[in-house]
Amino acid sequence: MKKKFSGFTLVELLVVIAIIGILVGLLLPAVQAAREAARRMQCSNNLKQLGLGALNYESAHKKFPPNHIWPRPVVNLNPNGNGVPDVANIEAWGWHVLLMPFIEQTNLYQQLNVSQMSLADYLASITPAQRKVMLEQEISVFRCPSDAGDATAKSARHWGGGWGAQQGGHGSWQSGLTNYVSSRGTRNNPQSVRDTFGMMMEPMSIKISGVIDGTSNTFFIGERDSLYGRSATWPGVRNPNGNGMRGIYMNTAIVRPPLNSTDPPNAWSSNSQGAGAGFSSLHTGGAQFVYVDGSVHFVSSSIDSRPDSLNGCNVYDVTPCAPVYGAYERLGRRDDGFVVDSTAN
Repeated sequence: MKKKFSGFTLVELLVVIAIIGILVGLLLPAVQAAREAARRMQCSNNLKQLGLGALNYESAHKKFPPNHIWPRPVVNLNPNGNGVPDVANIEAWGWHVLLMPFIEQTNLYQQLNVSQMSLADYLASITPAQRKVMLEQEISVFRCPSDAGDATAKSARHWGGGWGAQQGGHGSWQSGLTNYVSSRGTRNNPQSVRDTFGMMMEPMSIKISGVIDGTSNTFFIGERDSLYGRSATWPGVRNPNGNGMRGIYMNTAIVRPPLNSTDPPNAWSSNSQGAGAGFSSLHTGGAQFVYVDGSVHFVSSSIDSRPDSLNGCNVYDVTPCAPVYGAYERLGRRDDGFVVDSTAN
């Protein structure tokens, strides 16, 4: 009597493989979506921590942190009558470092000796190897998990210097990067105190009483992705007041280019640097912001955003002009006096 062997036929095997393939095809997007949701939540938590850190800084100092702190002593405090010291091509600690004692980074803050010396002096006091160890660190609270771009500066735009040397005369090191930038409002030219429409600017600090539009109606810190070298430098900036690509662009953003702009024609000028001066993210459909009250919001890329010049009005004018202020521009400026639709974002 012949033995009977059980098993799968070729057709049955192909059917099973096809079914498995279909199931994988159905499940994989769901898994990827779940992972992105987790990354977005962590990004939101990072912004929440930065926002609370800034509020605690304000409680301690009775004002919010400036964008960066000038090296001391400043030789020429007001060369052009605009309140801006003459410190071009000098390294300055940025606001990320100033928040460190308030975001559980006190040890690093003390190691950097921020309260005792400027970034320029600190760079001169340590070896090239020490610079790489201390200033190229990837700090998780400064990075969006959805952005897997470079962790250290690879482009001149990361550091300023008028497209000059990225690190001045301080050896071969590349500044650590961050995906979070402060809002400086609607003005692209940062070289005058009166241009301080946002929350962090040079060389002054904003008091909470200066947030005339209300803390729940004003951007504080938002995202910038790493595409095209747009991410910021957490240690600080070089050339904060120089010509060309000033360091102020490296850790602040404006709402003049639409949210998530890339290159022309979406930038605010024919120069692709314009898009890099705005907010952006690698989250689908928008970017996250922490407002001055410490709340975190996801803002859609389709938020009402208007042309920066219309009917004789310019979004960068000192006196705000309604035709060029959509919901996005209104959220980006702390003192325009315009009502923000609660459903705008």
